[in-house]
Amino acid sequence: MAEYYRDVEMYVDVAGRSDVADAIELLSRSDRRAGRAIENRINLLRQHRVLADALVTQWLKQPTPRIYVLRVQSGPVSYRLPFFEAPDREGRLVILTHCVHRSTLRGDRYKALIEAAERRRQDWIRRNPGGE
Repeated sequence: MAEYYRDVEMYVDVAGRSDVADAIELLSRSDRRAGRAIENRINLLRQHRVLADALVTQWLKQPTPRIYVLRVQSGPVSYRLPFFEAPDREGRLVILTHCVHRSTLRGDRYKALIEAAERRRQDWIRRNPGGE
């Protein structure tokens, strides 16, 4: 069994809802192959000690200094899962902010997704002082 270095959690809003978890669950039910691909990529993220090492791969990008994007390919279909590292946790916790189908990110929508991920990062930090 693989050894995990970091925990991966889904962003939860103030009402206790997680549209990230809901999107992944719905996707896993409607397209098992895509669900497995996302799960496998999340597990790979858990195993990498240093995200900078993973940036040289095609499965992880860093569009801003604080936001990363996990890239998942399932056959002809691609998904993007932005996330951030929780502060004060030495990279041992990342929070997934969204799970979106790549085809929906045309034009300025990718930039808007990254901005929304940053807003969720700020909200999470405000509600979790000390990154806990």
